[in-house]
Amino acid sequence: AVAILAQEKAQAEQLARLSLPGMANAGKNHVVGKWEDGEFVIARSEGADLKLPYEIQDTHGFRDSEISDFAWTFKVSDILGDGLISTKEVRRCLDRLGEAPTDKEFLKVMNDVDPHARGVVDFQRFVKIMGNFDRSMLTEDELTNAFKIFDTDKSGSIDAVEMQELLQKMGFNITPLEAHAVLAEADDDNSGEVTYNEFVTKILQNQ
Repeated sequence: AVAILAQEKAQAEQLARLSLPGMANAGKNHVVGKWEDGEFVIARSEGADLKLPYEIQDTHGFRDSEISDFAWTFKVSDILGDGLISTKEVRRCLDRLGEAPTDKEFLKVMNDVDPHARGVVDFQRFVKIMGNFDRSMLTEDELTNAFKIFDTDKSGSIDAVEMQELLQKMGFNITPLEAHAVLAEADDDNSGEVTYNEFVTKILQNQ
């Protein structure tokens, strides 16, 4: 049982690192939420609602699980509880999330989100900062394992239904139309499904 749980965790981590064609725009519309009992709640049609300690109007295409991680590390650094953290604390947040930009890279990112050099950022700007960091590169073995998870009916290809179900499990609030758009971009032969070769080729191109 322990081995199975470890395998499922490893598979989930691999899926979390995928960068699929067209996914950058999926679920990237402005988010509408509201405050309820001290939490900013974003209603989800599929799965549990996203509940945060900070208001956010644009998730920049991140999964709910990622947004939750961002909120956690931001809150750790928000010592005064005023919803703002200093540039120094942004660095610490990045460290906790496993990001290690060079001083030059960090300065460029901060200049983009804080052009007037106020020296502090709110949670929405912090999420925007996180959008500057690419996910780790995937190996072909990892892609093979990920494809097997996507291919729930073991047909050797992925259709739009499988794509939507899997992305929703990963935390993407994706509609059937968006799932079709993601699929269409990777479907070179217009078969309505994505084969293993199409899957690998498109993801490697988007890394």
